[in-house]
Amino acid sequence: MSLNTQVQAVQRKTSRNGKKHLVELEQKFASEPAEVWDALTSPDALAQWFEEPQGNLKEGGTYVLPQSRHSGKIRDCIPHKKLSITWEYENSFSSLRISLFPNGRGTRLKVSHEVPSDEHWETFGPAATGIGWDGALYALSLYLEGDARANPEEMAEIMASPEGLQFISDLAESWKRAHNYSGANHKLAELQAARTAAFYRGEKPVE
Repeated sequence: MSLNTQVQAVQRKTSRNGKKHLVELEQKFASEPAEVWDALTSPDALAQWFEEPQGNLKEGGTYVLPQSRHSGKIRDCIPHKKLSITWEYENSFSSLRISLFPNGRGTRLKVSHEVPSDEHWETFGPAATGIGWDGALYALSLYLEGDARANPEEMAEIMASPEGLQFISDLAESWKRAHNYSGANHKLAELQAARTAAFYRGEKPVE
């Protein structure tokens, strides 16, 4: 799958829930739910496209992602249907839910990440969280297609290429539109998306 096709393959949505914000992504895959579930939960599979987790990897247990320094609790784990975890990094705490739905012979996957209304949100809006998961969904797409470029090292090279940098800009624009659609101030949404794009592209911060 090309980067441009990946941008179009994902539905993006953001909304406010009290003092928190919900960032949502949906994508359809040709693979059956059991195969997608294995890609999302098997440490060996995750190592090939995301990051290998450590810990007591079962419902009620905990996980650690050593490289990115994220950790959390595994709240719900319903095979082939739902994975719900806390997503913790330093002093930041949020909730992540991944849901799988049969879609013909394939799977519809939904990522729902509930994040706090804090300084990070006020600076970057939904795009910072969204683009991170957009990149993960692209790597997952490649993995499910049997494409070796899904591995984290090659994904980093792809994101640093001219095509990858354009991918980031296109995603920031998509998240700006989703933010606008949610009722956000249009000027603020544009500024937050620009800040996020500059951050992911490794450019000078946008004030």
